[in-house]
Amino acid sequence: MVVWHEQDIQGLSEKDIGQLTQKDPDSWSAFTMRFRDKYLVVYNSTQSPPRQNSVVMHELAHIMLGHELTSAAITEEGHFVPMTYNQDQEDEADWLAGTLLLPRPALVKIKFGNMIDDVATDQFKVSSQMLKWRRRMTGVDYQFVAARNRTL
Repeated sequence: MVVWHEQDIQGLSEKDIGQLTQKDPDSWSAFTMRFRDKYLVVYNSTQSPPRQNSVVMHELAHIMLGHELTSAAITEEGHFVPMTYNQDQEDEADWLAGTLLLPRPALVKIKFGNMIDDVATDQFKVSSQMLKWRRRMTGVDYQFVAARNRTL
């Protein structure tokens, strides 16, 4: 897998780069292209580094899980755009991406070490939303509270 940001795409006009990075940077995060057995992930360089990590890992998760684009079309302007998404595949990719970014042993280390959220997000290069979601989904916070209550 090769990872680029929009500036790495040869032949992309300044107008197109401006559209992607200045006029409408919130309209996209990343996409994956496949040619035979090779993959190219292109991410939006205007987003925060934690967001970039998350979306690149999300795209990697799609590749690892063998997901395929459900359908795409070419617009009247000649743009290739996805038309539909498989929500189950998106959810699977979100789950695996979060697991790869913050595996359970990392969450236990954060909790057991009383690491504050700002330090944890900086160390693991994730957003505070990702950290909170992973702690909630794994039940790490609840398990530590329950264990502490049993020892009291």
